[in-house]
This record gives sequence, structure tokens and C-alpha cells, in this order.
Amino acid sequence: MIRGAIFDADGTLLDSMGMWDTVGERYLRGLGIVPGPGLREIIFPMSLSQCAAYLREQYGLPLTCLEIEAGINDTILRFYRTQVEAKPGARDFLQALRHRGVKTYLATATDRAVITEGLDRAGLLSLLDGLVTCGDLGVDKNVPTIFHYAREQMGTAPQETWVFEDAVHAARTARQAGYRVAGVADPYSDQEALRAACHIYLPDLTDFPGFYTRA
Repeated sequence: MIRGAIFDADGTLLDSMGMWDTVGERYLRGLGIVPGPGLREIIFPMSLSQCAAYLREQYGLPLTCLEIEAGINDTILRFYRTQVEAKPGARDFLQALRHRGVKTYLATATDRAVITEGLDRAGLLSLLDGLVTCGDLGVDKNVPTIFHYAREQMGTAPQETWVFEDAVHAARTARQAGYRVAGVADPYSDQEALRAACHIYLPDLTDFPGFYTRA
């Protein structure tokens, strides 16, 4: 029996992982600068401050690192406000859960202001009972704190709460903490590892009846 569902946002409900993969390129193009080859691979492991310093030095930007960080954040916000789309089936899936009395909560690593804009644009915000971010709690998804918080807000037990994730590390964290886990396919995740980490693997969110009969 499922009484509560905790959803990740990027790559699970929102088709947004590609933006994170190309945010440096998007930022530079917004300044009228052509990004060099391999930029995304270079900056992927960097923090925001490291990325800003790299772009400033590599491309000779006449901006401070703080101004570059603000510009990157603005690039991200504009994407969520004007371009992001829901993943196929996401709206219907959330509506079907609500129709059956299942509570839904969002647990994401993305900034609250940014993710709220994206969920609103995609028509998903009103279908959630609440949301919490890693920034709100000062944790990441290598520990289950954010899942516990979301579950407590819903008032459900771990064994009747499903966690929907596209990220392998987050799926593993949730499963080890006693939650039922559904992996949601996304091209930016290791699909074989995700299958192994989850109780159920969903190629997308279009088959709610198929999930519900197995949950």
C-alpha cells in the first residue's frame, strides 16, 4: 500500500538535466561568447565559485567572480521560468496519486526559488502537498534527512512511502533508509545502476496503472 510519495524534481518530474549539463555554455552565449570545446566536461565537477573563476580567467570576462556567479544563477532561473517542461506523464501521474488519496511531496537539491518557478511553469506545483530543498535543511542526498523530513510532513510510515528518483546515489540513500524506491529513467543517469538501486524501474511516468498495481 502506498500512502505517500516523495518526488525528486530535476530528471524525475522536470525535463531539466540537460540545462545543468550546458549551463556554462548557455551563460557564455548570453554574453555573445562562443564556448570552447569540452567546456561542459571541464566545469562539471566544479563548484559555482570555481566555475566563475575559471570562466573569468579562460574567457577574459570583464566581470568579478560574484557578478559571474549571479549571471549563471540568472541563466538557470530564466530557464526554469521560461523554458522547462514537465517530463512525459508527470502531471497525470501526480493527479492519479491525488485522486487515490496519496500525499505527494517534493525533495530536491535545487534552490527553492528556482524550483518553484519551474514547477509552476510546468503545471506541477499545485499538485504537490509541499516541497523541501537540500538548502532548506543544509544536507545533500547522500544522507536520508530530506526524505525523512518530507515523510514526516506527510505523516506516513517509511514502508508505505515511495521515493521517485532518477539519480542513482539518491535512490540508494532512500532504499537504505527503508523506503520503497521507484527509479525514473533519464538520459543523464546510469540506467543499469538505477535499475539495480530501485524496487521498480519506470522508463517514464506515463504508466500510472502499471506502477500502482505493483506498488
